[in-house]
Amino acid sequence: MAAPGQRPTADLSRIGSEAILWIVQRATERGNQVEVLADWSKALVAHMQGGLSPELKAEITARWPSLEHHSSPRTPHNEAEDGYTDGAFAVSFPLRPTN
Repeated sequence: MAAPGQRPTADLSRIGSEAILWIVQRATERGNQVEVLADWSKALVAHMQGGLSPELKAEITARWPSLEHHSSPRTPHNEAEDGYTDGAFAVSFPLRPTN
């Protein structure tokens, strides 16, 4: 049960990739939250609320060097994102401009 004013915690048991689950867990341990778990046509995607920190990105690269990384620019229909895919599972972090 979530505390008042907080979102309920996402059910991570649906994530069937050790790598993607590890990334989501590390991000949430550092204060990021899963915005939503979304079933897309090719993957179950954990959309994170905050961006991917350089520190976590370096850890992912060291631990999972063959994991597929993607980065997408903003389009009229989607925000810019940075993320990883492992088969039918993915994690997506928003890319927001810094001031």
